[in-house]
Amino acid sequence: MFWPAKGDIVPEPLTKDDLVNLLQGAQVDYFVRHVPKDSVLGWIDEPCTTAHFVAKGMIEIYKLERDGRKKTLDFCKKGDFFGFQILSDSCTPIAVARACVDSELIAIPKSSFFKALHTYPDFTDTIVKYLYSLLTAMTNETVSSAFYATAQRVPMLLLSLGRDELEARASDEQGSPRAAEDAVGGVIVKQNNTDIANILGISRNSVTTSICRLQEQGVVRKRRNSIEILDMERLENIATLESGE
Repeated sequence: MFWPAKGDIVPEPLTKDDLVNLLQGAQVDYFVRHVPKDSVLGWIDEPCTTAHFVAKGMIEIYKLERDGRKKTLDFCKKGDFFGFQILSDSCTPIAVARACVDSELIAIPKSSFFKALHTYPDFTDTIVKYLYSLLTAMTNETVSSAFYATAQRVPMLLLSLGRDELEARASDEQGSPRAAEDAVGGVIVKQNNTDIANILGISRNSVTTSICRLQEQGVVRKRRNSIEILDMERLENIATLESGE
């Protein structure tokens, strides 16, 4: 969720090593999954008894309506959890998870997850704080959709996504040729107009209109399947002005 970024509630995102240390401290089983791009991890109405942590890559969480409309609920990036359906008795997910890129996940079976929750306070504290960050983000998203018009919400979302990308870039210790290339230019938001429309629950045309306006102002540049933020400071000023802060 993006209103605000989860990092506003949990300042230090969990790393793969952090989670492995917690799971080993709790003496529970887990395993690493390498998931190719576009792979789907479970379907709605099919019980899934495993929670996941994103060690590398990005996972889209979305829901399809009966008429085929798609609503993106979240993009889980490095340091995020998904699969909290294991907290219910049925273990039935309400959304679909899809790998946006080749990803590496840490999979935690339900039995291990509950054992760690019940016996290892450090793991319990981490999960409670994370779930609180999700609840806060969802609440803020609901407030934003109620108070702000489409033209206001697009720059606000882009600003949040841009900040997420900057945080991911800063935490990428090894780096990559692609990351280095992006660092030379602006901040690359890996979502396109359709993704943004799905996140906000608005029409693609409305998003396109807002993006074109920002592009005319020299704030962003449309790229293939992504958006480049050329001026984070100006985008922040626009988002702040239009949100009335």
